[in-house]
Amino acid sequence: MKNRVVLGLALSTLALAGAAYAQSRPGVGYDPQARGLTVSRYQLDSLNSSFLSHGIDFTARPDEVGASPNAYYLNFGDPAVAAAFERRWGPLTATEHFKRWQGPGNEVKFILHDALVWAFNRHPEMLGGDTASRNGEPTEVELIDIQATNDRALWLAYFQSELPGYSPEHRVTVCDASLPAGDGDYTEPFWGIPYYYHNKIQPPVPFSPQLPAGLRCAGN
Repeated sequence: MKNRVVLGLALSTLALAGAAYAQSRPGVGYDPQARGLTVSRYQLDSLNSSFLSHGIDFTARPDEVGASPNAYYLNFGDPAVAAAFERRWGPLTATEHFKRWQGPGNEVKFILHDALVWAFNRHPEMLGGDTASRNGEPTEVELIDIQATNDRALWLAYFQSELPGYSPEHRVTVCDASLPAGDGDYTEPFWGIPYYYHNKIQPPVPFSPQLPAGLRCAGN
């Protein structure tokens, strides 16, 4: 009887360990191939250079090779990682050459991270891949995939749903004498997409002198 109890406890421990492991797969399950995006595009050496195109080898997994693979940090100093990186995203992309992906750059990579986390939690169907048992933290491979393919539809959906100013439903309120009063929009220069506002500034009065702009805001 005692042996049966010990065996039962051991099996329960293994089952719990297996369940914990099953819940710890890295990433959000983003798969650009399932979303119809299969080409990496990038510039080398200069922002004036032509974009190069490379058919992504989705079997190349730089996060799963090398002496100590890491889903969240890719060590180019490891030849196996560098080779897999270039097979996936293109020749010379793992070198010291200046590199720029066709999608949003590293300076706004945190926003792409947030877009993938948002999709994982709110719209997993958008990710294209297997989201089961993922830990919900985007891997470096997933982040580079969205940069290299410029998956605009995904990050734009995040902007329009969650960020102020990027949809008519989420207008920002401003008081700006250089903009027309009331509802309007303009092309946001960094992202190149519409930005929506409600300008509460009052029209100029029909006499002089005019009120300072700071006093022409409705409600002031």
